[in-house]
Amino acid sequence: MVANLSSLRGISILHSSSRLACLFATTCLIAVGAAARPSLSQEVSDGETPFFVRLGYGVASYRTTGRAAVAGQAQEGARVALGDVSFAAAELGWRFAPDWSVSVLGGLPPTVALYGRGDFAGQGLLRKVTYGAVMVGVQYHPFTLGRFEPFLGAGLNYTAIFRTRAGALSELRVADNAGPYVQVGGQLHFTRSLSAFVDVRKTWLSFDSKGVAAGAPIRVSIDPDPVSATLGLSYRF
Repeated sequence: MVANLSSLRGISILHSSSRLACLFATTCLIAVGAAARPSLSQEVSDGETPFFVRLGYGVASYRTTGRAAVAGQAQEGARVALGDVSFAAAELGWRFAPDWSVSVLGGLPPTVALYGRGDFAGQGLLRKVTYGAVMVGVQYHPFTLGRFEPFLGAGLNYTAIFRTRAGALSELRVADNAGPYVQVGGQLHFTRSLSAFVDVRKTWLSFDSKGVAAGAPIRVSIDPDPVSATLGLSYRF
């Protein structure tokens, strides 16, 4: 029984990197288009409209690593992987100084799939996980280039697991976790209130999951470490 479960070593990730590439390309187009436009730097940093809200569509790609143990015995080389996922996000922020802002980001809870590959491919879908993430962070706005304004940021991500369902590992349960993130992005100001933005974030997370597989207790550590890219509109008020 334990020998059969050693095929966990074959788990691998499903990719949808073309969507991420499209969002990254959009970032370059925004920056190039902004250089030819007149500056709005004085208008957007005058402090009269210090709050902002952002609504966007994003794609998260997981660079997953992990470890597994069955009946207390480590499965050497075993790893887990998550399929890529798209999401809708909303962010509320405060530009408390000309070069600094703070924000809170959340969104609609997406569902990500865990698949088996390689020797474990016959298991197909292992588990579906629905989660919600809240990110709290600070951003630095170093300069403006015409109407384009880049920013850098860092903060804390808290991810809550709302539901696990379906799949071959029907008893697997995943615990909540928190971890740091860094971000880089930019916004193109159309008016003093309305902007388009692109935001890329790298997050470090580590989840502990426990369950039963083929009658044996199983423990899996999942380090998804997602990279997410979001494109949308921002409104200052």
